[in-house]
Amino acid sequence: MNDLDPSLSRDTETAGSPAIRFHPRYLEGVRSGAKTRTTRFRDPARPGPARLVFESDPEVVLPAEVTDIRHCSVSDLTDQDARAEGLTAAGELREVLKIHYPDLAGADEVDVVTFRIND
Repeated sequence: MNDLDPSLSRDTETAGSPAIRFHPRYLEGVRSGAKTRTTRFRDPARPGPARLVFESDPEVVLPAEVTDIRHCSVSDLTDQDARAEGLTAAGELREVLKIHYPDLAGADEVDVVTFRIND
């Protein structure tokens, strides 16, 4: 946590909230609003306050709200899901998911987590 940069501070309302961890490459997309969803495999989330944690040095934590969680199979991911993740098509989303989850198959169930950053 950095006391000089408010973008690195923890919001008191979400300080004890569950963390959703991200690779730092997603930080700008989340900050800009281009990425409002994340698809997770065996990494449950719950609706309500959350902390989006970007695993960088220093670690960046953004207070957020999980507004929706949809369970579906990988093969049922849509182009709309991809666009909400800052991508263009469902096939591209599936390819990116394979980077994070190499053993992921089309029949596997995932959670599509929709969130918004708290200002």
